[in-house]
Amino acid sequence: MPLSDDIPEWKALRDTMSDLVARAGAAAAAVIDESNNIWCAWPVAPTVLPLAARFAEREMAARSGPPLRRGGRLRVARPAAPPEDSYLAESFGGIYVLVLWFKAPFDADFQRARLRRELPRIEAQTVALPPPDGPEAGEGAARMRIP
Repeated sequence: MPLSDDIPEWKALRDTMSDLVARAGAAAAAVIDESNNIWCAWPVAPTVLPLAARFAEREMAARSGPPLRRGGRLRVARPAAPPEDSYLAESFGGIYVLVLWFKAPFDADFQRARLRRELPRIEAQTVALPPPDGPEAGEGAARMRIP
């Protein structure tokens, strides 16, 4: 079963991300794994897919150093002016990245502090997600491949 509002753990994560987007004045947020799968996004809209794809290409595919699952870390702030993507991201849980996108430049230090306050809750909710294909599946994430 795909993750949906019928799954309380997914709804809780989505609601947390919705609150974070609203409080940060952001345009969108997503939890992406190291394999470029979106686990949860807010808003739940097709507009998040191209944002996530550009982020994955720019920040995840091109990064040097060890992979996240081998102790690598990803922390990036890109407070760019339109039409460039403006975002803040931080890795967590060994393979995940929380990304916040903004419509305009932002105060990176202020927003990073906000993101770090929310990260433990988002991490706990992310790892609590059930496998999307049922209890026999080996993954706990919605497998929406970024194009």
